[in-house]
Amino acid sequence: MQHHRSRPAKLAEWPHTLRAVIQAAQLECPSGHAHALVELTKLAVHKVPARGIFDPGVRGEEDMYKAIETVARQYLELTDARAAWRRALDAADLELERRDEIERAALQVQNASDTAYFYTGLAFGLVSLCVYRAG
Repeated sequence: MQHHRSRPAKLAEWPHTLRAVIQAAQLECPSGHAHALVELTKLAVHKVPARGIFDPGVRGEEDMYKAIETVARQYLELTDARAAWRRALDAADLELERRDEIERAALQVQNASDTAYFYTGLAFGLVSLCVYRAG
């Protein structure tokens, strides 16, 4: 028996609701965020029919975490944020200025990671809505 791989749906083929959210992100969100949402929505389009909603608290989701981290590095500046954090820690000598630098870098890392998980949840929710409404 031959297995057929389904081709990924193109943005133009996505339901109007998904396309509208992506278009709004392109206009309103910081640089890279719309691309992150597109990539995470592609992930959701692929995963939702078989598994349903994504719960970031569930263990054993290494493939999902890896995909999310990849998007965060590629579009949400996670790599730069982590590098800034490491530089700040290396230079820290507990002076107030250094502590502030560490805090800013840590917040930057956390912001990139939180944004990636937020967009993943949004993408899964939107795709679930479209899949379950159509069914």
